[in-house]
Amino acid sequence: MSGQSLGANQKFPKYRIPVRILFADQPTIIGTVFVRQDQRVLDLLCDERPFLPVATKSGTILINKTHIRQINVLSLTEITEIKDLLPEFDADYLKKNSW
Repeated sequence: MSGQSLGANQKFPKYRIPVRILFADQPTIIGTVFVRQDQRVLDLLCDERPFLPVATKSGTILINKTHIRQINVLSLTEITEIKDLLPEFDADYLKKNSW
């Protein structure tokens, strides 16, 4: 129903967005970040949480946001070229939503 707030236990579906994360003094990480349908990757960086969960081919890691220099959302062309380096994600969602 409209106008009602969601309960504390209700969860929103999240989507994996393929990204390249660059650091000043560490190797680049290729993985996916989790966003809600109404969210941008920028929103993840600007929220109050100090750590950003990132899924990689070897598992999920938490990255301290203060160490991130740059995040690039990968294009569909880049995703195709490096798909073996990425964890599973919904490519159809990305194509339908103009990523």
